Amino acid sequence: MNADKPDFKSAIAVLTKAAAANPTDAQVQLALGDAYYGDKNQNDSYIAYRNAYQADSSLIRAKMQLGVLLKGAKAYTEAVKAYNEVIAINPNYGPVYRELAETHYLWGNNIPKTYEENIRKALGFYEKYMTLTDYSINSRMRHADFLILAKDYKALELEANKMKELDGVNPRILRYLGYSAYENGNVDVALTSLQNYTANPSNKIIPRDYLYLGQAKIKKGASADGKMIDQAQLASGIADLKKAVEMEPLAANELNEIGKKLYDQKAFGAAASVFELAVSNTNSKNYLIDNFYLGNALYYDNVRKDVVKPDPIALQKADVAFGNVITASPTTQDAYIFRARTNKLLDNDEMIAKYYEDYLRVVTEKGTEEVDKNKAKFIEAYNNLGAVYANTDKTKAIEYFNKSLVLDPTNEYAASSVKQLQKK
Repeated sequence: MNADKPDFKSAIAVLTKAAAANPTDAQVQLALGDAYYGDKNQNDSYIAYRNAYQADSSLIRAKMQLGVLLKGAKAYTEAVKAYNEVIAINPNYGPVYRELAETHYLWGNNIPKTYEENIRKALGFYEKYMTLTDYSINSRMRHADFLILAKDYKALELEANKMKELDGVNPRILRYLGYSAYENGNVDVALTSLQNYTANPSNKIIPRDYLYLGQAKIKKGASADGKMIDQAQLASGIADLKKAVEMEPLAANELNEIGKKLYDQKAFGAAASVFELAVSNTNSKNYLIDNFYLGNALYYDNVRKDVVKPDPIALQKADVAFGNVITASPTTQDAYIFRARTNKLLDNDEMIAKYYEDYLRVVTEKGTEEVDKNKAKFIEAYNNLGAVYANTDKTKAIEYFNKSLVLDPTNEYAASSVKQLQKK
């Protein structure tokens, strides 16, 4: 069981013989429980742990493991009850508090409405575990890993600096310093820490290291308002995010939040770079919304006041992104109108007409209330359709402009367009 690659089945075979030789040996039953647990056999593991505790009630770990099995089954209430029974026997038994911390963490993540309360309890129980065990560098690292899970970056930074005092040469401390410094707004420390950590090939680098390093570089390259002023930093940051996704494709799930921050800051070019990487994994849980953000970011990046001429390659990517949204979710109405706007920048009359007409159809099918909420967009669609058909179908063009005037009788563009078309 303690091998680098544990062989739990062989362990079970040996321990089963030991149990047959002496069925009441509590230590054998405890070890058998561990072997079954490692082999993911919950039922036999439960029986062995129960037998161990019945044979020797001083084996408190066996009783605690019954709670651990309940935690694994997501029976969090029952698991906490089992741990409390352990505490009633021995309130100074440290390991049970770590299990309580992990159980409350999982409970909060699986039932989001309980997150705040459960994370608060989890952090408290982990602190209790530390006071009852030790504050060695290894214990502190386990604590730091838990603080990352709980997203308590203020506490993580304190813990990282304490570890640095204890053991200034342990490279893993750089990871904790890097993560916490980034989350707490100290980009320079984050960059230095994570660059030093990832530069050493002997360190065990994980995808999250590159996610944080990439974010730090992107933030370093931005001005106070979030606009990218250092394109080299942006390119280097995106390259690090790509490394994270290459190491673990599921890391693409993390890119949504990174891209949205840039999008909200109106750093549309940088946001588009992040979302383009995010949608490279079609199995990402955010694939649909990431495509929508990608399309929007590319569109808005091409309608900036300082853009002399829109980039057709970027706009074609936006068109594809909106198409992916429509394929996956045909009733997402804004994907149609933004696809129409994108094709307007591309001067593609056929596609402008198609997607504005699709937009009108999809919204109309949702009912009068939805139509009323989107009056301005209907006027936009009618006016653009009128303009598209003005050179090929005068009757249809006048019909669309008149629909616009029904919604807004003072619309000068529609009114003047009708007059011009009637003169022809």
